[in-house]
Amino acid sequence: MVNTLKILFIGLVLVISGNAVALGQPGLEEIIQLAEQGNALAQAKMGAIYFLGDNVDLGPKARFKEKSRLKVAQPLLKDIKKDAKKAAQWYQKAANQGLMEAEIVLAALYDSGVGVTLNVREADKWYKRAADHGSGTAKAITGKYKGKRLQASKDIPQTYALEILDKKFITK
Repeated sequence: MVNTLKILFIGLVLVISGNAVALGQPGLEEIIQLAEQGNALAQAKMGAIYFLGDNVDLGPKARFKEKSRLKVAQPLLKDIKKDAKKAAQWYQKAANQGLMEAEIVLAALYDSGVGVTLNVREADKWYKRAADHGSGTAKAITGKYKGKRLQASKDIPQTYALEILDKKFITK
């Protein structure tokens, strides 16, 4: 009981002093290191960071959840210049490892020609892989909502970037 109270007290002091760090939420330097070591989620996070950049504007139609995710992600985006080409390169690395979220973002980038050369066949390939890995969005785009594909390809990267940044690393 005494040890539990000590831990709670220390935690409270850290929170009040502003020195607390969320467990499992590495900073930019740690994400870069993990990404360079081949961690697919870290690579996707790097893609998201470069896709959004520090001056991201969610627009007037942004939902509360997106705004909340952006607020949490702001420290990672600070002083990062938006670079769609670098974003696509990082997403490619994560997608090559089978990370579903990276696959669908990469598909959307190929579909819209953002950060990569527009290539519908390449987009098809990545949408199919994402669908095979369980993406409901990719299944819809390749199925009954094919007609909405172009609009979806414009919305997906930003929405998924925020989702990817919100994802927690799983440690074993």
